[in-house]
Amino acid sequence: MRIYYITSGYRRPIDILDNALIKALLGAGYHTDYFLLNRKPTAHLLPDIRRCSPDLVITICGPKSHLPVALVSQIKAMGIPTAAWFVDDPYTIDYALEVAAAYDYVFTIDSGCIPFYQARGCRHVHHLPLGTDTDIFRPYAVHPTYNTDVCFIGTGYDNRIAFMKELLQSVDRQVRVQLIGHFWDRADWSKGCAPIIRSKWINFTETPRYYNGAKIVLNIHRSESDTYLDKNHTGAPAHSINNRTFDIAACRAFQLIDFRSDLSHYYEPDVDVGCFESPREGAELIQRYLHDTEVRQIMAQRAYERTVHNCTFRHRIESMLSVIVPAGRC
Repeated sequence: MRIYYITSGYRRPIDILDNALIKALLGAGYHTDYFLLNRKPTAHLLPDIRRCSPDLVITICGPKSHLPVALVSQIKAMGIPTAAWFVDDPYTIDYALEVAAAYDYVFTIDSGCIPFYQARGCRHVHHLPLGTDTDIFRPYAVHPTYNTDVCFIGTGYDNRIAFMKELLQSVDRQVRVQLIGHFWDRADWSKGCAPIIRSKWINFTETPRYYNGAKIVLNIHRSESDTYLDKNHTGAPAHSINNRTFDIAACRAFQLIDFRSDLSHYYEPDVDVGCFESPREGAELIQRYLHDTEVRQIMAQRAYERTVHNCTFRHRIESMLSVIVPAGRC
C-alpha cells in the first residue's frame, strides 16, 4: 500500500505527532510520501499527489485545519480516499465540524465526539486515541535536577489551576511538587504546599526527563468547556484520556490521573494507574503512594507493559488502516 501523508501545518506541539506518525508508517513498512504543509506552498500539493499516485491520503488536524476543503475535494476527485484524524477533540470540535464531512474517513481522539460528527453527515467515523512514541518516551536514568516527589507538565488552564490549588492545600508542605507550563505563575500558591513553578514551554526531549525523575506524575485533563480556546460550543463531552497518559506510562513512571470514562479501555484504575475524581482524593493518593516505592514500581511496570504492547503510534496506524482497507477503498 502506498500512503501519502499531509502534515497538520502546525509547529509544536502538533508537529511532534506528525513526526511520530510518519515514523510509524515507515516503520510498519508502508511506502510513505509526505507533504510538509507549513513549509511548502499548497499549490505544489496536488501535482505531488498525482506524481506519487497513492492508495490513500492521510492527514491530522490540530486545533484548526490548515488544509483547504477545496483541496480535499480535488484529491477525492482523483479517486483517492482521504482520512483525517482530529487530534484536539473535543476542545476545538467547532473547527473540526466545519471540515470533517469533506473526508471519506474521520477519526477522533475522543469517543464522546462520534455522534457530533455523524450528525454533520460524516459516514465513516471512528474513535482512535492518541498513542506514544517509545523512541522518545522510555525509561532511563536522569540527572538529579529532574528529581521531584510530584510533577505535572501541561498548560495551567483554569480548571487545572483550581484543581491543583485545592489539591495542594491537603498535601504536606515538605512534599516537593513541580508544575511546568504556561500560566501556573499567575496563581496564588500561598496556601498549602507551595509548588516549584517552571512557567515555560519545554520540548519533547526534555519532557520524559521530568517523568523519569518524578516519584509521582500527575495527569489532570483539560475541561471540555475550557474558555482558553472556547471552541466547543457544540457541547461535545470528553470521555477519552489524553496522550500524556500513554507518554507517562511509556516512561515506566507512576501516574495519578483524573477519571475519564474511557480510561479502563487501556489501563485498570488503581492497578495500573492511580485514579482520582476530586482534589481531596488526589491529595490522599499522593500521601498514600509517595512513601510506597514498591507499589508504585509494580503499578508503573504494569502500565508500561500495556503501553508498549498496545498503545504506540504504530498500533494506532494499524488500527486506522484496519478500518479503511476492509472497506475496499484502497
